Amino acid sequence: MRYTDDPFHRMFLNRRYAQASVAFRNAGRNREAAICDAYLLREKARSISTTASAARIQAFIIAAKTFTKCAQDSPSKRANERRTYYGTAGECYSEARELKNAGDSYWMAEQYHAAARTYRDGGYFDEVVKVITQHGDALDSDLLQRLTMVAQMYYFKVCPSVDLFPNISHSLYVAFEHQVST
Repeated sequence: MRYTDDPFHRMFLNRRYAQASVAFRNAGRNREAAICDAYLLREKARSISTTASAARIQAFIIAAKTFTKCAQDSPSKRANERRTYYGTAGECYSEARELKNAGDSYWMAEQYHAAARTYRDGGYFDEVVKVITQHGDALDSDLLQRLTMVAQMYYFKVCPSVDLFPNISHSLYVAFEHQVST
């Protein structure tokens, strides 16, 4: 059966998440009901005014945790589905400004551009280096170069004894170019 032939999936595709959740649950299809619940939670979080920031943040965190659970509960043969839910969890964590969790979710989703940017924005430079060293080939060259420079600058300031540069002249160039005070 195709998804479009299933009336429950049609409800889901038409963003009638609450109705689809009830229908799936009544049919004993709890995994699909949980997925509907996750999308409903994200929809509710989006509907909260940005002026109610604490409530909005909390709602996005709950939605992110629910998407993470959906990803963890996805069968191993559904890797694309799992990556989708981790990516959506990353988006929800980003909305909540939980940047470490967002980066980790993007990492699990294999969205290495988003993971690297999010880690950088949150100041998680060990994780930025991890993305660069393990998946630098998946990043476009401009982003890779910028991330490498930012990480080098960070570690140059924090721990100047660490050898991050190919030679002393490159180290001095970076220090002078970016006006790093040691």
